[in-house]
Amino acid sequence: MSFRVPRMTAVLFVTYSLLSTSIAEAQENPLWLPDLSVVDTSANALRFPAGRQVWEGYHRKLDKLMLEGTGQVHIAHFGGSHLQADMWSMELRSRLQQAVPGVRGGRGFIFPYAMAKTNNPYWYLPEYTGKWTAHKNLERIDDAPLGIAGYTVTTTDTLTTLKVSFRGEVYAGYQFNRVKVFHRMDSSYAVTAYSKDPVVHIEGTEEPGKGYTEFQYDRYVDTLYLRFQRTAADQLGFTLRGITLESDDPGFFYHANGVNGASTTSWLRCRYFADELAVIKPDLVVFSIGINDAHDPDFSAERYKRNYSELIARVRAAAPEAAILLTTNTDSYVKRRYPNKNGAAVRDVMMQLAEEQGCAVWDTFGVMGGMHGIVRWEKAGLAKKDLVHMTRPGYTALGDLLFSALMEAYGEHLRTAGR
Repeated sequence: MSFRVPRMTAVLFVTYSLLSTSIAEAQENPLWLPDLSVVDTSANALRFPAGRQVWEGYHRKLDKLMLEGTGQVHIAHFGGSHLQADMWSMELRSRLQQAVPGVRGGRGFIFPYAMAKTNNPYWYLPEYTGKWTAHKNLERIDDAPLGIAGYTVTTTDTLTTLKVSFRGEVYAGYQFNRVKVFHRMDSSYAVTAYSKDPVVHIEGTEEPGKGYTEFQYDRYVDTLYLRFQRTAADQLGFTLRGITLESDDPGFFYHANGVNGASTTSWLRCRYFADELAVIKPDLVVFSIGINDAHDPDFSAERYKRNYSELIARVRAAAPEAAILLTTNTDSYVKRRYPNKNGAAVRDVMMQLAEEQGCAVWDTFGVMGGMHGIVRWEKAGLAKKDLVHMTRPGYTALGDLLFSALMEAYGEHLRTAGR
């Protein structure tokens, strides 16, 4: 299925949206920037300490999609609890997927967090059978068999199943015709995709060298059904690392991956991070890792920078052409009593890395109003009483703000193209 947008329609739409509509005008619309009294809009822009040329590849992919209605743009976003709930990222995903009329993209990577007995994004519902045990990247196991989800779930039951369906006010039409199931391959367990509709035909192919089994559907579907079955009595178990829901349609695919409490050290424990990221083929990688590092009593800016440098190196190994965006920490308090002053150190490290390694930075800390900003956000109903996490309206605001900053950067690319 293809939804090509006429070039003139796309050009007029993008020009109107990005060049004619100023941020000041958008501020008058509460759907864009809720409760602007607590936001420093002057800080709401991407910074390019090493120059904008490092993002040209990503912006050229946007040109194809937004001006011609062709191609796919894949964005992978990593973080902690701010990402696991998929409220910040869902708002951003929704805004991007509505940026170009007539294209819909798809859902991309998901992990069934409910199987790990932890909070699952509301937008998709995993329903499963059998007993599953979980591991995540907070566990002090070096070189753990984890991938880009930062979680695994394992079963030793003879036969188990998983159903994933969508719900809530998500972008309409999360359909797919191709699925990749990332799992441990040294097992005689068989994973099978099936459908309740007898006319749907599915072909499966194992890719042992790439760590996944792929399923091709002969038509688009909106619900995933998987079966996991033991095929040898001496097998220890089946380990699931994540799932991608793919389509051939043009549009945005926003792969959000968060682990509650995860730090840079946690993400470095994921053995298959680069391998699975290479399968996703991201055009842009967004790192929002640092809030849990900053809350570590033994926080070290030097260690934090070293860890982030290694994460960036793994991205470059997996996706050499991908743009990289670092988002600074949200403002936060320690035990609701003391402002976390390590947030400023995190921001300094990210600015250094951006200049040294050709990344961009979105200063979340500055956009929130700097030190004590979280207190103002809490009073406005945008942050929780723990003075660390946002409420849903708060995460929605972060998504809208980052979308605005991304589009403004793209608008600048359009303004300067051809000069």
